[in-house]
Amino acid sequence: MSASLDDLDRISRLDSEDVLGAVEAFADQCARAWEIGRAIPSLPDAGGIESIVVLGMGGSGVSGDVTQCVVEPRLPVPIRTIKSYGPLPEWIGRNTLVFAASYSGSTEETVAALEEAHDRGARIVTVSSGGPLRELAESYGLAHSQIPAGLQPRASLGYLTLPILAALTTMELVPDLQDDVDEAIEILQGIAERCHRKRPHEENPAKDLASKIVGRVPVVYGGHGLGAVAAYRFKCDLNEYGKSPAFWNELPELDHNEIVGWNQLDDLTRERFVVIMLRDSEDHPRVSLRFDITRRLIGSKVAEVVELGGEGMSPLARVLSLVMPTQLAAIYVGLAYGVDPGPVVVIQSLKKELQDNP
Repeated sequence: MSASLDDLDRISRLDSEDVLGAVEAFADQCARAWEIGRAIPSLPDAGGIESIVVLGMGGSGVSGDVTQCVVEPRLPVPIRTIKSYGPLPEWIGRNTLVFAASYSGSTEETVAALEEAHDRGARIVTVSSGGPLRELAESYGLAHSQIPAGLQPRASLGYLTLPILAALTTMELVPDLQDDVDEAIEILQGIAERCHRKRPHEENPAKDLASKIVGRVPVVYGGHGLGAVAAYRFKCDLNEYGKSPAFWNELPELDHNEIVGWNQLDDLTRERFVVIMLRDSEDHPRVSLRFDITRRLIGSKVAEVVELGGEGMSPLARVLSLVMPTQLAAIYVGLAYGVDPGPVVVIQSLKKELQDNP
């Protein structure tokens, strides 16, 4: 296991799309994405905005989750992420600010929801590398954030999220986030150094986490809000990069149901399940206590319990400092299994069948 993850030639041969390199450069991506977002032309009028919505699916839709956990405590209006075709809630209308995010610009659910939001008279900003989303923005006269092409959506979280945060800052709907972005970038640079492929397994937190997951079924837990977003993202990354099953949940909700489920199939769960707890320094004190108690109650039911903590003071730094190392770990899981972490053949096959059945 450790030898395979320290074999740089093997990594290069397996990783055909260099998704590992894209995530190692996440700090630079976030810096560039913030600049792109601050330069979005023709943003909508912020006067009278009563609600904010982010439309997106998969790796693009996570931008809405991250945006929500970062700005919601400081936002004077409600914000919601919608991951579907619609129909949209009736309250979405001319006083709603809508961000439609699709890395390719061709995600059919997002395009459909965007068209409905436009018909409702919503104020819209699109984020994509091109595709129908950009074409609709040009046709409808909408603000558009043009982000670089050539990456996987899940390796483009910075490009998809930072323009939304930048637009909210420019429109003065949230306090200036520049200091938060600066802090996050500095912390991400440190994580890139500690978790870089050149750093050997025994000194590399991301490789070490991957080694605890390979051959097991990971269940990722996070605290409501920021930690839950990171947990969900890690689960998705394990699915897409590791090509393996993974599950997630959030505290305190899981203590009202899922915790009971560990009482059966002990022989299986002790052998094959690992729980990863993603903890935030600003978790509610009772949630922190619940993490401790939950670990004690289920610890004997699983092969291992692993804890990771976020870094930094700002919500943006804390969530991204959980996302980056776990994303690297998910890539290392795929590499340890001997699979190319980039392509998602099953998703492409599904999309083709959908195209064949319009």
